[in-house]
Amino acid sequence: MLLAAVVTACAAGPSETPSAPLTTSSADDALLTSPEPAPPAAHLGTRSSETKPSETKPSETKPSETKPSETKPSEPGSDHTDPDGTQLAATEPTPAFAATYGDDPPPSASPDPPCTAGPAPTFLEPNGPRKHFSIHGYVAYDLPIERIVAGQRRIHCLRIGWPAGNVNNEGAPSNVADRIGPSWFRALENTLARVPWHHVQTLQRVIIDNRPKEHGIAPYNRRSPDDARDGRTMWLHEHLFLDPNHWGHGNHGSYWSYHINDDGKTFASLPPDHTAFSPVLLHELGHLVMYNVVNGGSSMYDTPRCAHTCGDRGTCSEISQAEREAGCVSPYCMPFRFPAGTENFAEQYRFHYQSAITRTLLRRHRAGCADLLEDQDRLGPEPHLAPWEQGLPESDYRRSLWKSCQGRACKDF
Repeated sequence: MLLAAVVTACAAGPSETPSAPLTTSSADDALLTSPEPAPPAAHLGTRSSETKPSETKPSETKPSETKPSETKPSEPGSDHTDPDGTQLAATEPTPAFAATYGDDPPPSASPDPPCTAGPAPTFLEPNGPRKHFSIHGYVAYDLPIERIVAGQRRIHCLRIGWPAGNVNNEGAPSNVADRIGPSWFRALENTLARVPWHHVQTLQRVIIDNRPKEHGIAPYNRRSPDDARDGRTMWLHEHLFLDPNHWGHGNHGSYWSYHINDDGKTFASLPPDHTAFSPVLLHELGHLVMYNVVNGGSSMYDTPRCAHTCGDRGTCSEISQAEREAGCVSPYCMPFRFPAGTENFAEQYRFHYQSAITRTLLRRHRAGCADLLEDQDRLGPEPHLAPWEQGLPESDYRRSLWKSCQGRACKDF
């Protein structure tokens, strides 16, 4: 269904913040014009004011989640080696789970390998540094992601890595070792709390080493022993944690780069128990979900049909700019290096979990992946509730500036 209204005369230029109210006509209109502020997130324990990566995090419960119906991907746990040959940590048993649940029974024991927050063995690639995207020699830290899923305590061990010194394995500057701390880890936890459990499990490693030019890269599996890109690892730039939101450049105009859900803030400036999350991280996770869940591990070029663009059809050079933008929910809907709608799927994934406003826009978009993503939320023994229905915060929202409108905010998104 076409969006109900398009603003045709917007005065905002590329350097301005588009702020015109959205004109709508559906039952969801109230969400687009005057969203109610979400209640504070119910957080799962706090960290001390120390910013040492070796600090541990107390375990408490997270909102009830769906359980994936498919086979669960392998996760780092007790003594073993990852399928790619990377050495993994030997972890200690997790303390007994104790909490008060009112009328609900306590969760059953976790079927997952134990995971203890803190330093892990240095990343060591089996035959020395790989030629592409090597993380050999990087500092490693284990971050337990915990949740109650259908009455059962689940634990996913997320391994975080960064260069030990002031340069990454490509020789580029990196200040992560001097700056990383609990508020960065909290950003990862809070973002993953917004998505279904089987989506959390697609992410095995987060490497913060400034390899991306900005924000992040979540590459598909290159299936090469000399390439660390395995379809389960996300590379991030420290800029994501240190700097506030800003305008970014996409294929079809300018979009708001949501490092954090609150404009003007940064993760590095927040306390260890903050409630903020990163829409940019949602976007990057969307790539991994596309490879491993939607496409079942197949090639990144298999863009889901609901996210197809003119790049997938091979018609971009033959049509007008307005036609090129058809089906895109943001100006960044195709990679710059090849024609496909993979970025469009990742942007729609972000829309689905970012806020009630963005989800409503996606639902009303005639070419969107709303049905596919809603189906993902229904997998398992119980539905995955929208983050704002769980009491988790939402994000500020700005409309993009489109080339077809001479750089104006002429669309609802």
